[in-house]
Amino acid sequence: MRKATSLASALAVLAIATALQSCDWRTPAATGDTAADSAATAAFCTVEFSDSVAINNAKAYAEIKADFPAEEDSSVAAQAVLEWLCREVRGRCFPDYVGESVDSAFSLTTNEGTFAENVVNTYGRKGLDNMAGDLREMAIDGYEGFMGNYLTIELVENTPDYLTFTLEHDVYTGGAHGGQYHYGQTFSKADGKTFTWAHFDPAKRSELIELIKKGLMAYFNEGAEEPITTDSALFENLILYDNPDTPENELEYGIPLPLTAPWITRDGVCFIYQEYEIAAYAMGRPTVTLPLSAVAPCLTDEGRKFLSLK
Repeated sequence: MRKATSLASALAVLAIATALQSCDWRTPAATGDTAADSAATAAFCTVEFSDSVAINNAKAYAEIKADFPAEEDSSVAAQAVLEWLCREVRGRCFPDYVGESVDSAFSLTTNEGTFAENVVNTYGRKGLDNMAGDLREMAIDGYEGFMGNYLTIELVENTPDYLTFTLEHDVYTGGAHGGQYHYGQTFSKADGKTFTWAHFDPAKRSELIELIKKGLMAYFNEGAEEPITTDSALFENLILYDNPDTPENELEYGIPLPLTAPWITRDGVCFIYQEYEIAAYAMGRPTVTLPLSAVAPCLTDEGRKFLSLK
């Protein structure tokens, strides 16, 4: 007999669930740092969903690939990651506009398959069904193209201090081009909290923006006919709007900080501007990675603590 549970109940089941059996298990790759490798031993499981629906000569595709923590991992970091994963998978496959609450939409069969598989399959299926409904209306009018919803959430850093995931969401529903969204999320292993803009000192905003501008010059230099070494040359590649009603976006220092919160990798702190945020679609998503040593002076004491910096 199938037993449906709410999200809250399903998360409670997680603490006592058996280990995942049918997932693609993997542990962090060796880094050459014995201490780090031994401290970052928790395995994660890659769960996938892939299906499509054909309607006349049109087709809808849905693909999900996401890394989940082991079900027996009851650490505060694993629980924080799990809640984030559930929220992201649901929101990007079965968004709130359909008018269904989390608990009513999140009907899992906890005794059939693993929790992670149920999360991915539940929302992968619901999302595909919604997309197929929209495609059906277009196909009736003669549309012969496709729609697609592709989501990848990958564990990219597993260190003794933190976990970092990247999320890539690619959606196409017709038109000239689709939409892509990319960002990262870093979780502290100590308390499960995430790295956010709150870890940066507002008084050091101008210094941080100067660092980001230099990174953007390097980003736009790739393929540029002439080297970009000045603010004026950089701004020729940007589309900026000064909105006094949103102080965080004021062009007080030449460019705004990204709307997307940064994340941490072994190479440094990553900053990203999404499509159209500061540049044309053809310019992609301008991305800058700054070394921790360069970013450290711009952090609050809590931010330096998060990164284990003195």
